[in-house]
Amino acid sequence: MLRQTMVLALLGALCTAALAADSVPRRLSLDESIAIALRKNRTLMAAVLDHAAAQADAGVARGAMLPRLDAGENLSYTDNPVQAFSDLLLQQEFAQADFAPSRLNHPGFLANFQSQVRLSFPLFAGGRLLAAYRGAGFVADAMRWQAIEARQRVEFAVVEAYYAAVLAEQRIAMVDRALAAARAHLRQAEDLFGHGMAVNSDVLRTRVMVGSLEEQRIEAESEMHVGWAALAHALGDEDERIAPLRNPVELQAVAQAASPLDALVKQALARRPEIKVVDARVKEADEAVTVARSDYLPTIEVAGVYENDSERLLRAGNNGALLVTGRLNLFHGMATRSKVDAAEDRLARARVLGQELRHAVALEVESAWRRLAAATKALEVARRNTAYADSALKILEDRYASGLATNVAVLDAQTTREEADLRLVSARVAVAVDRAALNLAVGAEPQRATER
Repeated sequence: MLRQTMVLALLGALCTAALAADSVPRRLSLDESIAIALRKNRTLMAAVLDHAAAQADAGVARGAMLPRLDAGENLSYTDNPVQAFSDLLLQQEFAQADFAPSRLNHPGFLANFQSQVRLSFPLFAGGRLLAAYRGAGFVADAMRWQAIEARQRVEFAVVEAYYAAVLAEQRIAMVDRALAAARAHLRQAEDLFGHGMAVNSDVLRTRVMVGSLEEQRIEAESEMHVGWAALAHALGDEDERIAPLRNPVELQAVAQAASPLDALVKQALARRPEIKVVDARVKEADEAVTVARSDYLPTIEVAGVYENDSERLLRAGNNGALLVTGRLNLFHGMATRSKVDAAEDRLARARVLGQELRHAVALEVESAWRRLAAATKALEVARRNTAYADSALKILEDRYASGLATNVAVLDAQTTREEADLRLVSARVAVAVDRAALNLAVGAEPQRATER
C-alpha cells in the first residue's frame, strides 16, 4: 500500500511539473516569429496555393494549342437494317449473300466492337487559343504578385501582433513598478500616521491607489494573454504558447529619418505588388477582348482517324481518314458583338481601377510617412516627460517624508510617472509599427533585413 502511494505521489509530481512546464511560454524574437509565420500562416498558404492553381490553369490553356490524341471504344448490338449493313461493311465481312433482300430487310442482331484513335490539331482559331494562353499566364503572374503581397501583409500582421504583445507585457512591468512604489508609500504613510505626523486620510487614499493599481494589473495580465494568443494566431501556431521577448532590441533602436516623401511614392509605384497585380489584370482583360473578337473569324481543324471494327474482337476491319473541318459564325443573334462589348468594358474597368490604385498607393505612402514622423517626434517628447516625471516623484517623496509635501501630491506624481512610462513604451512601439507600415506601403518587407 505504501509503495502504491509513493508511486501515485511521484506520478502526481511529474504531472504537476509537466503542467508547469507547459504554462511557460516559448519566447521568440521578432525574426523567429516572422520565420514561423512564413512557414505556417494559413492565409499565406492559401495565397501560394492560388498561385499554383493559376499556373496549372495556364498549363490547361497551353494544352489547347497542342495536338490532341484520343482513343475511344464503342459496342453496338443491333438488328437495325441500316446500322447492321454499315457495321458489316466496316468489319469487312460483307459477302454476296448479304445482298439478299431478306438479309437486307431483316438482318439478325449483329455485334460490333468499334475501336477508334483520333489525332487532331487546331490549325487556326482566330487567335483565341493564343490569347487564352497569354491571358492565363497573366492571371498566374497576378496570383504570384498576390502571394508576394500576402507574404508582406502576413509579416506586417506579425509585427503588429508581436509589438502589441510586447506592449501588453511591458504594461504589467509598468504597473508592477507603480504598485511597488505605491505600497512603499503606503508603508511610509502608515509609519507617519503612527507617529502622528500624518492624517488617516493619507493612509486611506494611498490604499485606494494600491487597490486601483492591483485592478490595473489584473486587466494588464488578461491583455497579455490575449496578446500572446493573437501572436500565435498570426504565426499560425496556436498549438504552442508563444510570447515575445520581454525587451526586444528593435524597440531600443534609434529612430532614423525616413527618405523624402516623393522618393518613397515613386518607389511604391514601381514596387507595390498590388500595382503589379492590377497591371497583370489589365493585360488579361486585353487578351479577353482578343478571345471575344475571335468569334468573328473562322476556325479550322485537321484530324486523322484510325478505326478498327470487329464482331468478336478477333478478326477486324480497318479504315482511316484525314479530315479538315472549318467553321465560321455567320449570325448568332448579336451574341458575339455583346461578348466583345463586355470584354472591352472589363478592360476599361481594369484600367480605371489601375489608375485609382496608383492614387490610393500614393496617399497610403504619405499617410504612413507622416504617421512615422509624428510617432518619432512623440517618442522624443515621451522620453523627456518620463525623465521629468521620475525626477518630480523623487522630489515629492523626499518632501513628503519631511512633511513639506502632501500625500495627494505624491500620489498624483506616482500616477503621472506611471502614465509617462506607459506612454514611452507605447511611443517606442508606435515608431516600430509605423516604420513597418511605411515599408509595407512602399512595397518592401515590413521588417527589413537592415532593421533586424
